[in-house]
Amino acid sequence: MDECIPHERANRDFCVKFPEEIRHDNLAGQLWFGAECLAAGSIIMNREIESMAMKPLAKDLTRSLEEVRNIIRDQALRDLNFYTEKMKDSLKHFDVLFAEFELSYVSAMVPVKSPKEYYVQQEVIVLFCETVERALRLGYLTQDMIDDYEPALMFTIPRLAIV
Repeated sequence: MDECIPHERANRDFCVKFPEEIRHDNLAGQLWFGAECLAAGSIIMNREIESMAMKPLAKDLTRSLEEVRNIIRDQALRDLNFYTEKMKDSLKHFDVLFAEFELSYVSAMVPVKSPKEYYVQQEVIVLFCETVERALRLGYLTQDMIDDYEPALMFTIPRLAIV
């Protein structure tokens, strides 16, 4: 996909919302294993509702990969350096399905923040920074207090932000 459709890949911006311990090189393999298990009828332990909801997507994903494999196998017998439109379309379709499954599966397994939750968190961060900046400028705090992680400071900053 990186060679055949490098600029037409499915959007994966949602991955930044995944916890750090989830994002690793083996994630795709784990997702694929999960998709095959769900497509075969397995259920994720303690996640029956989510499993049932993801089962059609998992089946579509496994079917799509089988189609991609067949097209690539057929193309390999012809010309390895040429990507047909059929191959590109099947790769795009697979990529979109895999991205959808990735978001669904990881969201079912770990808490993933919604865009609104991220926006609210960013607003709090900005408010915190602006409060510290203003408090330093007005002399309410000193840089030494911040550098020393003064415990009283951790209670003061939110209160200053409210005021």
